[in-house]
Amino acid sequence: MAQLLKLADYVSRYEIDIYRYPSRYVRLKKERWLRLKQDWEATRSSHGNFPLFQHYEEETSLSLWKRTRSMFSRKDKNETKEEVDLPTDWQLRHRSLEEIKTNFLQELLEFQLNWASSTVSEISHLNREYYNDKLLQYLLQELPDTFFIFYHPVLFARKAPVDCDIIILSPNDLWIITPLHGNKETIFSALEGRYWQRRDEDQQESFLHPNISLKRTKTVIQSILEKEGLSIPVRTAILSKDSYIDVGQGTQLAKLIDRRNLFEFRDSFLKMQAPIKHTQLKIADAILQSSLTISESRLNADIEEDSLENEK
Repeated sequence: MAQLLKLADYVSRYEIDIYRYPSRYVRLKKERWLRLKQDWEATRSSHGNFPLFQHYEEETSLSLWKRTRSMFSRKDKNETKEEVDLPTDWQLRHRSLEEIKTNFLQELLEFQLNWASSTVSEISHLNREYYNDKLLQYLLQELPDTFFIFYHPVLFARKAPVDCDIIILSPNDLWIITPLHGNKETIFSALEGRYWQRRDEDQQESFLHPNISLKRTKTVIQSILEKEGLSIPVRTAILSKDSYIDVGQGTQLAKLIDRRNLFEFRDSFLKMQAPIKHTQLKIADAILQSSLTISESRLNADIEEDSLENEK
């Protein structure tokens, strides 16, 4: 599951220490899944002979289970935690391993949204629509852990904030992707000049050529790389996950991806099983340091929340 380094203009855990959190996320993910799988197997073989988690309750507070559990629990009123509820004994006994895995991936999505909108001391007000963003969910859940995602970040170009496209930073290259949203009946096609057209059953509308947005984001990224003396292949793509793009690839500099070749594009990423690279971390840090962040103190947010509760 790819890592969400930046979400719009929200504060991100990765901004604090890019050299620490990526490996920490991978470790926590592996520990959490191992523990869930072991719990599932234990409840299936125990036939109700002992309570859930009994075999993990050790005297030491440094046990793997307790450490993992402390990192994956909901935020309490007076402390910062980073997780969601643990599955109950009934859930583990009455769900298949595939169902447990599906719930685990949803848990990771919520976990990442938390990391991408808060730190120990700062918090950004997360738009709840991100929990149901199918494209964000797809990119996070289908790409490897070593891929970093900047989801529509706001980057500075000559001190001016610029709304950017989706940026995917892999160990080997950097992709800039502009998404086209539609359904299985939607067809996107090119018009003359600076416009494309969206056709959806009996409706149609024109919009600016996606390459305009791609070029803007690419210019910003290249300026960041040049400033820091960094280099990586930069590629561009127009992505319509659920619809069709009726445009010839030969006329486009950007790669065209629609529902017909989406899995092929994903598989090309999955084949790049390279570990996280130092240059990749430096590039990620440079992008993060060039990002706009809007947040407030957790203390102030808690005071405001308490005030609202008292008014009810």
